[in-house]
Amino acid sequence: MSDKPVNRWPFLLLVALFFGPMIVAMWLYFGTDIRPSGQTHHGNLLDPVRPLPAETRWRDAQGELVEDLKGDLWTLLQFVPSPCDAGCQSDLYRSRQVWLALDRRRTRVQRIAIVADADEAQALAVIAAEADPNLKLRIVEDDDPLRGFLRDPAHGPGAFYVIDPIGNWVLWYDRSTELRDIHTDFKKLLRLSKIG
Repeated sequence: MSDKPVNRWPFLLLVALFFGPMIVAMWLYFGTDIRPSGQTHHGNLLDPVRPLPAETRWRDAQGELVEDLKGDLWTLLQFVPSPCDAGCQSDLYRSRQVWLALDRRRTRVQRIAIVADADEAQALAVIAAEADPNLKLRIVEDDDPLRGFLRDPAHGPGAFYVIDPIGNWVLWYDRSTELRDIHTDFKKLLRLSKIG
């Protein structure tokens, strides 16, 4: 039997390499206020999502009833004031840019602008026919429950609302949100979605 001392340093080093990161991670999580944000979206996510009011009535620029939310498309929805001023036109342009940036995925997304009255809808329809033919202009009366449901003074003008193919309000963006961030969220939604 050899009296040569056993070198335990390699063993202790292996134990430290194995358990060290776990001990540091536990200390960071439970022993400090450092927490991962857990948020990768840029919009205001609703949890749980809320179904839109069933009694909402959508009309096109000619006043005909339409059912845009009965299909299998995601919807980027926005309200258009009357008259549609420069800020409003910029918001319509922004939503168009988000939609165009989706490239091949844009076939799964529709854009709807809710207009206050038929005159404004018809005036915008003339402009949109050439400049933005994929924009759906819809009239929802002032007393329609949809306006009270989505409109919140905290949202402010120029807010975008995302509606899923089942007709649920999922999230919203305010006017200050970068287009790149909205585009990133939409791409992620469409990639992960099992519907629409």
